[in-house]
Amino acid sequence: MSDGAPETEANVEAGKRRGNIYALEICFLAFVGLIVVIAFFEALTYKLVSSRTPFVIMAPLIVLIVIHARRLWRVRDQFDVGGRFSAAFAGQTPGMNKVLSISAWMIGMVLMILAFGHVAGIFLFCIFLTRVVARESWKLSLITTGLTVLFIFGVFEFIFNIELYRGLILRYFLGFRDF
Repeated sequence: MSDGAPETEANVEAGKRRGNIYALEICFLAFVGLIVVIAFFEALTYKLVSSRTPFVIMAPLIVLIVIHARRLWRVRDQFDVGGRFSAAFAGQTPGMNKVLSISAWMIGMVLMILAFGHVAGIFLFCIFLTRVVARESWKLSLITTGLTVLFIFGVFEFIFNIELYRGLILRYFLGFRDF
């Protein structure tokens, strides 16, 4: 340990947790950085009047990414990203396994929304979570999921006047050939 503390089991465990957090921070930073770069190049295709907002949002975000990357670069000797994730995939780190699991769930939800749209995708995802994962009754699953989806739909469609995405499958049947 660099702070002069004796190598106790608690100190070793704290170092492992800190290394896991650093590894997750690097992955999150890489993910956000990739999204910002994609958004930047997409914004370059807009007319200038339309691209101002994305550029104003991205400028401070890029600065924050750089600041955080420099902070992680200074402590790079305290962790091994590849080793941390190989241990997580092997089931040796419960904390990281939980983070990877929830990340996989969120990717699944995004794919459901992409295919079926917001309303149907969120409905299916919530039904799956409440019925399969939480093992609730069909009645409770349908009621809570239905009310959740109706609330989300009402807030976005009627209060904010934002049309929710309808999904690739519906778009295909409406004549759009996205794929």
